[in-house]
Amino acid sequence: MHGSTAHVHAYIDDAEGEVDDAVLIARTRAGSDDAYSELYRRYEYSAFRLARHLGRREEADDVVNEAFARVLDLLQRGKGPTESFRAYLFTTIRHECGARAKQEKRVRPTDDDTQIDSAVEFGAGTLDAFERETVRAAYASLPDRWREVLWALDVDGRKPQEIAAMLDLSPNSVSALVYRARAGLREAYLRQHVKTEAPEGEAHTEVRALFVRVLRRTATARDQERVHTHLASCSSCMTVYLELAEDAARVA
Repeated sequence: MHGSTAHVHAYIDDAEGEVDDAVLIARTRAGSDDAYSELYRRYEYSAFRLARHLGRREEADDVVNEAFARVLDLLQRGKGPTESFRAYLFTTIRHECGARAKQEKRVRPTDDDTQIDSAVEFGAGTLDAFERETVRAAYASLPDRWREVLWALDVDGRKPQEIAAMLDLSPNSVSALVYRARAGLREAYLRQHVKTEAPEGEAHTEVRALFVRVLRRTATARDQERVHTHLASCSSCMTVYLELAEDAARVA
């Protein structure tokens, strides 16, 4: 009899007003397909709009379905968001769009062997005083070897073959060194932007310190999950994260 009463109350809750996301999340974790279908119905349209805005329009369907599938998998394993489903879903979509854009850039075919000569662009080539200082600080934080090869290539304008002779390296080793140095510069640049000090407390500060690695996809699975879980319930950190994501997209 008690179980029947509980079922009736749940039905009344659904009938009298829209069920809270947290309730639907809990029901999904308990195995309810209908609960997750309702979450999908609520956020499908806005999710597609975000995916179309951030990535290729023709890939929006795949991005959204992948994002919903990932969140469902986490919920079924007792992980993921507990309240802010929308924020968690949108973060997942941003990551998926970013990953696809990065992959497309990596596999873009070219027969131009001088691609290595292209410099890292910041601010479309026009930097204000703050950005100049940010780039300078990011460069200064790099290991000596990375600074040396970037300076020779991007400032002195030396060719990879010249750098190979100068550093007593093979051309392939120079290419690998440049790749690591540029990736390191991008990451250091983002670290100069992230606001790690959070007035809310140490937990927020620790999570913000992981943002760059999560955006650069170098964080461990455990750290990624920690960040996603925190963002799902912290609007202030989500704001910082999204601002940093925009900076990351400019230097991807």
